[in-house]
Amino acid sequence: MTEINQESLDQVIISKTGNDWCGASTEMSLPQGIKKKSVLDKEILDSPTTLDSQALRQIDQEYLCWGDTVHYQERPIIVTGCKGGLVFDDEGKSYIDTGMWHSSCNFGYRNPEIESEVTKQLHTLPQANGDFLHREKLLIAKQVVDAMYERTGVKGRVSFNVGGALVVEDALKIIRKNTRKNKVAVMMGGYHGRSLGTLNLSSSHRYRQYFNEFSERAVMLPFANCAQCFYEKERETCDLYCERMIRKAFSNEFYGIASETSSEVGAIVVEPCQGRGYTIPPRDFFKGFISELRQKHGLLVFDDEIQVGMYRTGKLFAFEHFGFVPDIITLSKSFTNGLSPVSLVWAREDLVAPDFFTPGHAHSNFANHPLGTAAALATWRYMLAQDYERSVPAKGLYFLTKLKELQARHSCVYSVDGLGLILNMVFADEKGIPYKGSAKLAASIAQDNDFIWKDQSWRMILQTGGYDLNVLKFAPYLDISYEEIDCTIGVLDQVLQKLDILLCPTAETAGAI
Repeated sequence: MTEINQESLDQVIISKTGNDWCGASTEMSLPQGIKKKSVLDKEILDSPTTLDSQALRQIDQEYLCWGDTVHYQERPIIVTGCKGGLVFDDEGKSYIDTGMWHSSCNFGYRNPEIESEVTKQLHTLPQANGDFLHREKLLIAKQVVDAMYERTGVKGRVSFNVGGALVVEDALKIIRKNTRKNKVAVMMGGYHGRSLGTLNLSSSHRYRQYFNEFSERAVMLPFANCAQCFYEKERETCDLYCERMIRKAFSNEFYGIASETSSEVGAIVVEPCQGRGYTIPPRDFFKGFISELRQKHGLLVFDDEIQVGMYRTGKLFAFEHFGFVPDIITLSKSFTNGLSPVSLVWAREDLVAPDFFTPGHAHSNFANHPLGTAAALATWRYMLAQDYERSVPAKGLYFLTKLKELQARHSCVYSVDGLGLILNMVFADEKGIPYKGSAKLAASIAQDNDFIWKDQSWRMILQTGGYDLNVLKFAPYLDISYEEIDCTIGVLDQVLQKLDILLCPTAETAGAI
């Protein structure tokens, strides 16, 4: 047998790609308007880190689809580094990240303890077929199941997927198989993903308007958004009117959802605090109606903890504040501290028993990825080693107190609220009429200008939301120091000074900006 070495193999490849099988040249002539590879292409391949900002933005303009959320901003920053609660750009600017990537990094960017465990995994078992078991998957599964049992007394099982939307779809599969009902009820202002399977659960019509209906539309129920009440009530006198309206909607068949003993919907889907609606409800909002819907109509309770779990509120799970126990929960984002899109659904044992929810009911090729589950396990261990049940409420109260001081100083701020280290600031006039788009304006001011605090220059990343894009959400990393909170408040104070001038100009401030 003739031995084929690498040199002869290369010659075969060259000959076959340079000539067709009959010996004729196959060198392609490019269609009109198509250019050969440029110097930029060679630079990308040889030394991509040397590309300047202008070259990178040129690539963005010509090659990226703008269908994701990057271009909500007119000029997105180009990120080159991160650490703790800070992000750094290609111009050397430092940004205070007040949202930590939509609560994806509760434990700080580049957390060394978590990173080191993932690095070890990279050199032992970085890949594995999802049809096999491995240590990291099994150990993190046990951690979550045990944690739920300790807090609720309910035994459950877990399944993994990739990203929040897909694991929400897995939860919907569990609901459909157990209830044989396609419809679920969701809350106004809720957010559960933008995949075709989750669009009908997320509150915003904007997410659905171009894609028609893929599945049953969810029944929309009012959420206790007391700063912008759907019923235009006042919290001090309303006696939780919205909660009573939810129960009423299920009380009579002519309201179109349920009779006294049955229901068209199989489950109610909640976020204890809304991650996109940026709403923190009164602590007694859920207690009455969840218990009633479960007992009278047999609804399952699906709690989406993706943005508010993992000690964001000062409890491991946000539902612990609100006096109910869910049948299903989902975790993602900070489940791996943003290092991998691995996500998880936990469900009661009887809902996913092995002889009922059998192999093949849920699958994603990378769902059990060993790097991702190692990141989750390292994150979980780090989290449990901290005293977040004490530190997060204390820091959250300090942060909220400082926000209230800003509220007293700035006319544009209507209200502030918080639970642990998820806080919000609402922009409206003295009558509560929203300054529409004001949060986006504040975010632009914060991101595009330099602010001095204690002789250092800072910029700030603000998360915007709310029904009228008039709410800022603050979700800093949980290890934030009191000095870092002071810095955040100091920079935010300067941002609000500029916002006041734009939204609430007076004779004294007109022309100051």
